[in-house]
Amino acid sequence: MKLLFDLNSLRPPRSGVGYYTQHLLEGLRDEPDVQGLAGWVGAECFEGERLLSLINQRVALRKGVQFSDGIAAQMLQKARSLPGLYRGRTVVRAIKSREVRDDFARRGYVYHETNFVASRYKGPTVVTIHDLSHRRHPEFHPRVAVEYLDRELPKTLRQAQVVIADSHYTKNDIVEIYGVPESKVVTIHLGVEAAFQPYSAESCAEALTELGLKHRGFVLSVCTLQPRKNLQRLVEAFAQLPAEMRSAFPLVLIGADGWKNSALMRVIEPLARDGQVVVPGYVPRANLLKLYASAALFAYPSLFEGFGLPVAEAMASGVPVLTSNLTSLPEVSAGAAWEVDPYSIDDIAAGMERLLGDPALRDELVAKGLRRAADLTWEATVAQTCAVYRGLSA
Repeated sequence: MKLLFDLNSLRPPRSGVGYYTQHLLEGLRDEPDVQGLAGWVGAECFEGERLLSLINQRVALRKGVQFSDGIAAQMLQKARSLPGLYRGRTVVRAIKSREVRDDFARRGYVYHETNFVASRYKGPTVVTIHDLSHRRHPEFHPRVAVEYLDRELPKTLRQAQVVIADSHYTKNDIVEIYGVPESKVVTIHLGVEAAFQPYSAESCAEALTELGLKHRGFVLSVCTLQPRKNLQRLVEAFAQLPAEMRSAFPLVLIGADGWKNSALMRVIEPLARDGQVVVPGYVPRANLLKLYASAALFAYPSLFEGFGLPVAEAMASGVPVLTSNLTSLPEVSAGAAWEVDPYSIDDIAAGMERLLGDPALRDELVAKGLRRAADLTWEATVAQTCAVYRGLSA
């Protein structure tokens, strides 16, 4: 079988969908019945060693536009609200890649769009839908992004022969919201990269020193700073903890700046002044692995997740997890995490206080989490995805 991918998600800084695409491509290179593996960015085609160099970030793509502060950030926020922005970007990319796509369609390639909205393609199409938060919680997203997905996603669902969902929860959403036949949607869980594992205190020391942290001496959360991650309630819950506990276990919020988070930053400010909340922004991957493995507790009370990969990554890192009891998160944690009502600040606070004050309970969750994470591998994800391709290539 021969496979084609849109590689725009591999633009730096690489995040969720980008790593999903990367791990699929890495695994597919080792599959014996994959005769062709290719992708495009604009009019550029990537195959063979050039594709491998792109996967390994030895070939530099132009960065996606991201600013965290200053005039550039203000301009970007205004641009995001401009009518036609998303559609215009899509049209430009489609024009640039049309000849590339048509050529691969003539050569019998199956096209897998890993990032929600598929380009038009004259051959078999697979699409991965990671979540439908824009329909369940449109208030959490820029209006133009919601309008873009509302307009384009139904077309993609009609075009695709198979739809992959990251979780049973997301599959049910796709069937319920868009009326897609259940038989057309396949659930394939994501995997955890092998680099997420327990590390010794000594090997983590440098990463911790850079942020002034102690091994097993902080609460960690990793996500883009955006409303559906529920960080404002997490910070407000953290502020309810006893002062000595906040000092002993500062809250570390790692992730790129997002949107609609001005209220969050106001809540953070007084705690940050006292050194009880640390917001380092985007952290290099090597350091992130060590921070995961060093936390006393990983807190992820998200309001909505299509999968919630950070929960699985934290469990694989040997860290106890507090997470939400909603959407796909109980499916991912499978009883190996402390679940809370994410809409209740008191429940989140009580959960954190219980876990931080009970080392035996934390050890119990660590053991359960390591067992659960061992079931979530990229090898399994690739194998199940290959079965989808074979069905279309037969």
